[in-house]
Amino acid sequence: MSKVFVTFLFLSIALLQMAQEISVAVFYERKPQGVTLTIQKGTYLVYNDFELVDTLHTGNNVSIVKESEYLVYRNRAKAWATDTNIRIINSGDGAFFINYTGSVEPARCFEGWMKFSVTDYNILAVNYVKLDNYVAAVIESQGGGMASEEYFKAQALMVRTYTMLNYGKHSAEGFDLCDGTHCQFYKNKATNRVIIKASEKTSNKILVDKYRNLINPHSHSNSGGITAPAEYVWSDAQTYLVSIEDEFAKEGSGYAWKTLIPAADWQNYLVKKGLKTASSKLHKQLLIVQKDKRMDKFQLGNESISLSTIKSDWGWKSSYFSMSLDKGVITVTGNGSGHGVGLSIESAKAMAAKGYTYDKILEYFYKDIHIISVNELNIYAQMLAANKKEKPQ
Repeated sequence: MSKVFVTFLFLSIALLQMAQEISVAVFYERKPQGVTLTIQKGTYLVYNDFELVDTLHTGNNVSIVKESEYLVYRNRAKAWATDTNIRIINSGDGAFFINYTGSVEPARCFEGWMKFSVTDYNILAVNYVKLDNYVAAVIESQGGGMASEEYFKAQALMVRTYTMLNYGKHSAEGFDLCDGTHCQFYKNKATNRVIIKASEKTSNKILVDKYRNLINPHSHSNSGGITAPAEYVWSDAQTYLVSIEDEFAKEGSGYAWKTLIPAADWQNYLVKKGLKTASSKLHKQLLIVQKDKRMDKFQLGNESISLSTIKSDWGWKSSYFSMSLDKGVITVTGNGSGHGVGLSIESAKAMAAKGYTYDKILEYFYKDIHIISVNELNIYAQMLAANKKEKPQ
């Protein structure tokens, strides 16, 4: 093996590790005026912009408060103010607790490092974290629960793909993603070892469609036996989000549901939603019946209403349902839970429990997809440049 090749290989690995760090604004919706930070483990270096000014060890705590256009930093021995950024960066492995002033919530625990800056109204607290650590944290924050490793591997690819799809969503504000559902819910570092291993074992892997574009890995609780194509819920069709028969849905608790409504109420609802001819129809002519195929809308002459709208208005678990009439009462018998597009979470868990591998689970729900490495994306170069700019070398 030539020395040139070895050098190239070493640099490629080093650059990949450096690049796969993303920035997430924490307490983004809280608009904090101050924060407290306590080192859980490791050593952290404190920089006033890029000038080293302090060192923190396990158990040390500091506060950072906004005062006018300044950040005021206080530690165990001193205080100082700055009109630039404060960076608290781990030297090796590390983790820390952080909370905002006035919070009644438990402190959060994160890995990676923090950058604090002042805006016109609040402190902007940004966590820089390795991509795989972030992926595991999101899975756990969104209710990872109990499942097998193969299921969590599938989840890891979905979360990582969604992260790359939305990378730089908040770039105008100086970070990549926020910690709320506007991007992905990110509450604490992961502690579930199965989830952590699943993210590590699928490191760098993401999902693309047959055109090599990142997919939007939509998921829902239970398909009810048939998934919905993307265009039934949103305006655009996607080659990988088509309707499939889901034989594993029956094993989930969200497979079936039932409710009763007065037929007169249903008729009045349709009229109010613009189906004027419903007022002159018999109740039995207003029944929606979906047997072995999902419908996207209920058509009455030239008038129609989407089943997604009906689901939302009535608070039903899914838009996959059928109606029957008896003595002025409509029985609504439904299947599934959620919008029905993409991966069915309960079915995926059942597949993993039966021994299906993560790639087979993903290919079952997303059609004509490929698994590739994140460093094959053009955005990889942007990640490298962004991280090199922010972190003191």
